[in-house]
Amino acid sequence: MDIRSLDHFTLRTRCLPETTAFFEQVAGLRVGPRPAFKFDGRWLYRGDWAALHLAVYDPADEQLRAYLGDRQAAPGNTGTGAVDHIAFRCNGLPSFEARLRSLAMPYRARTVPDLHEHQVFVVDPNGATVEFIFSSSEDASWEGTAEYAPAQTSDAV
Repeated sequence: MDIRSLDHFTLRTRCLPETTAFFEQVAGLRVGPRPAFKFDGRWLYRGDWAALHLAVYDPADEQLRAYLGDRQAAPGNTGTGAVDHIAFRCNGLPSFEARLRSLAMPYRARTVPDLHEHQVFVVDPNGATVEFIFSSSEDASWEGTAEYAPAQTSDAV
């Protein structure tokens, strides 16, 4: 696997309009296209780069939990109290999966709706989720490009 660049970061928030306005006004990002996920959120862009993904924090949202996993908000906080995950755009999905299996490293694999890109989520020792994104042209060990493809794990994450 070869990491080429940081792809995006994701924040979960209970105040989507205010968080969107903050990043538009302070960072100069603009709301742009977002795949048809079954949970609310926004993608904010710098030019054609979707640098920030916002997801509404709602512990009762089953679709959000099914896709991104469960996160608990810090007491008194309006979001999770931390960045949800960081993502790297990569090449070499088969060798990356082989490396994870050889390390007995738990991971979750998905295919993004509409975009059909492959995602592999791994949790670091601090509890931070790191996403590795691969082109749809790469071979994935999981079946097809079905929305919310079954998790591939050595242990469930």
